[in-house]
Amino acid sequence: SYKNMHGYVSLVVCILGTIANTLNIIVLTRREMRSPTNAILTGLAVADLAVMLEYIPYTIHDYILTDSLPREEKLSYSWACFIKFHSIFAQVLHTISIWLTVTLAVWRYIAVGYPQKNRVWCGMRTTIITITTAYVVCILVVSPSLYLITAITEYVDQLDANGKVINSIPMTQFVIDYRNEIMMSARAAALNATPPNPLNETLWLNVSSLLTSTTTTTVAPPIPTPSPVIRNVTVYRLYHSDLALHNASLQNATFLIYSVVIKLIPCIALTILSVRLILALLEAKRRRKKLTSKPAPTASSNGTKSVINGKAADRPRKNSKTLEKEKQTDRTTRMLLAVLLLFLITEFPQGIMGLLNALLGDAFLVQCYLRLSDLMDILALINSSINFILYCSMSKQFRTTFTLLFRPKFLDKWLPVAQDEVAAARAERSAVAPTVMEKGVRNPQVVTATTTTNITQVTNL
Repeated sequence: SYKNMHGYVSLVVCILGTIANTLNIIVLTRREMRSPTNAILTGLAVADLAVMLEYIPYTIHDYILTDSLPREEKLSYSWACFIKFHSIFAQVLHTISIWLTVTLAVWRYIAVGYPQKNRVWCGMRTTIITITTAYVVCILVVSPSLYLITAITEYVDQLDANGKVINSIPMTQFVIDYRNEIMMSARAAALNATPPNPLNETLWLNVSSLLTSTTTTTVAPPIPTPSPVIRNVTVYRLYHSDLALHNASLQNATFLIYSVVIKLIPCIALTILSVRLILALLEAKRRRKKLTSKPAPTASSNGTKSVINGKAADRPRKNSKTLEKEKQTDRTTRMLLAVLLLFLITEFPQGIMGLLNALLGDAFLVQCYLRLSDLMDILALINSSINFILYCSMSKQFRTTFTLLFRPKFLDKWLPVAQDEVAAARAERSAVAPTVMEKGVRNPQVVTATTTTNITQVTNL
C-alpha cells in the first residue's frame, strides 16, 4: 500500500531536502562559519543535495507517471541508461555521506577527548584533504563493482488488447545463452535424479493399460485459451551482466562490499564513537559543575588558612568566557550526536538487510529485500534532508548567520528578539579595513594593561 504513495512522498522530501541542503551550503560556507567541522558538514550537504536532485526524475518517471506512459516509453533505452547511472551515482554519493559522517564523529571525538591535539590533527588543511579523499576513494571503490555486475538488455514484450504483458522474450544474446544453460542443466539434473528402472516402467505400462481399459471416461477440464497477442513492444531493462551471471562470487562480493564495507563497518564505528562522545559529554558536565561550584578555602600545614594580601586564598576558577566556550563545545557535540544517531537509525537496518541478502541469496532478495526497498529509500532520503532542522534547532551560530543572510530588515521592527545578535553580526560583516581597526584596538589594550598594573602596584604598596 505504501508503494502507491512512495512517489509523492519521496518527491516532497526531495524538494524540501534540496532547498534545505542548498541553505546549508550557503550558510556553512560563509567566512565567519569557516571551521573543520563546518567543512565536513558542507561536504555532507553537497553529497545529500546531489542525491536529492538525482532522485527527483527517478521518482517522477517510475512512480508518479508510470501508469500514464506507454510501455515502450516507460522502458526505453534512454531510461535504462539512466537507471544504470542512478544505481551507481546514488550509491556512490550515499557511501560518501556515510564516510563523511564517520569522519565527523572522529573529528568531534578528538575535539572532546584530546582538545590539545585538535588543532594539529584536525586542522583545516587536513580536513579538506580528508573530504577530497573520501570523495575520490568512494568513487573508485563503489563504481567499478556496480558497473561490472549490471548490463542493459533488450526484450520484446507481447501485449494483449488491454496492454497487459503476455510474454517477455529476451533478445540479448548472453541472456538467451544463460537461459538455455539453465534449461539444459535442469534437464540433466532431472535425468540424474530419476534413473530409468525397467521394473518401474513395466509396472507403469500395466497400470496405464488398466486405466485405459475401464468403461468410465473422465473429461479433462477445458484449458483456457491465452489472450491473442495484439502487438509487440521492444523494451530495455537493467539486468545482471554476462560476467555476473557466470561468476556468482562477483555478485556475492558486491553484496558484501555494500553490506559490510559501506553499511555495517561505518555503523559499528559510529556506534562506538557516539557512546564515547556521550561519555565525554557527561564527564565534561561533571568537571564543569565541579569547577563552577564554590570552592573551599585551602589550609596550610598547621591548620590555618593561607592568606595573601590579607585575604584568604581561594582555589583558582575558570572565567566566564572559558566556561561559555566549553558550553558552546558541548552544544555543538550534542548537535552532531543527533546527526550521528539519526544516521544510525536509518543505516543500520539497511546494512543488516544487505548482509542477509548476501547470505540467503535470491529468495530473500525477492521475498523481503525488494518489498522493503521503498521504505529504506524514504528513510535514507529523510536522513539526507533533515540536517537543516537539526542545525537550526541546536546551533546558535548557524541560526544567527542564517538570520543575517535571509531575514528581511523590515522584520526587525516587529520581531526585536534577536536584534542584538543580528546587529552584531551585521556590524562585523560591514566592518571596513579590518587590519586598521585591529591596530586601533590593540593600542588601547596596551594602555589599559599598563594603567591597571600601575594601580595594582600602588595599592599593594
